[in-house]
Amino acid sequence: MNYVQLLKEQFNGRVSVRERRPEVFQLIVPLYHEDGDMVDIFLQTVNGDTRRIRISDLGMTLMRLSYTFDIDTPNKEAILQKILAENGATEDNGEIYLETTPESLYPAVLQFAQVASKISNMELLKREVIKSLFYEMLEDFVTTSLVEYGPRQKVYPIPDRDELEVDYEFNSRPRPIYLFGVKDTAKARIVTISCLEFQKAELPFRSCVVHEDFGSLGRKDQNRITSAADKQFVTLDDFKDNAVKFFEREGA
Repeated sequence: MNYVQLLKEQFNGRVSVRERRPEVFQLIVPLYHEDGDMVDIFLQTVNGDTRRIRISDLGMTLMRLSYTFDIDTPNKEAILQKILAENGATEDNGEIYLETTPESLYPAVLQFAQVASKISNMELLKREVIKSLFYEMLEDFVTTSLVEYGPRQKVYPIPDRDELEVDYEFNSRPRPIYLFGVKDTAKARIVTISCLEFQKAELPFRSCVVHEDFGSLGRKDQNRITSAADKQFVTLDDFKDNAVKFFEREGA
């Protein structure tokens, strides 16, 4: 029995197969994207070895995604690769695929349909990208909208304390602004300690904290960082809306 016939049995006859080109078969199977389109699934042997079956989309999934969402930054690419790795799939020159044996073809097809659906779902990927790109989006805003204030990235105000890093220093005037991005509790605690150590060292500065989501921090961490920092923005959007006015008032 060849692998195509075996797959039909595994699907209890609820699948048909079309040969699109020699030894490349398209599955017509009731597995759909959220918008109702059928998932593109193709089968072929690996180098003619009937014990190794490649399940592929022949590049259709990323092409479909490109209509509404571009994977155009290293972070987005890293997130795509993370989704692939978590689902046992691989990407090669736009083609998504995984390999299996004839006996495991049925669950592997279901697994492949799942990863194709995840990648094609722009909203899911977009949420993951936004969640993961906080620091990149902060950097983009600082280096474009605040460039006139002379941002310097990765500054160490106390030379022998490289664990006390300032994300951005604005202007080398006597009282510079130290800006920190805070995505999570761990970073909030580092920023709190840094601000307190700079105060202890009697450095002249004003501290500014930009949160991804201030409300996601526990109450104790909220209280600690509020006590240590001079100014906080509760979200990145809050910072974008009010940063220029803040810097104008500070005379940076």
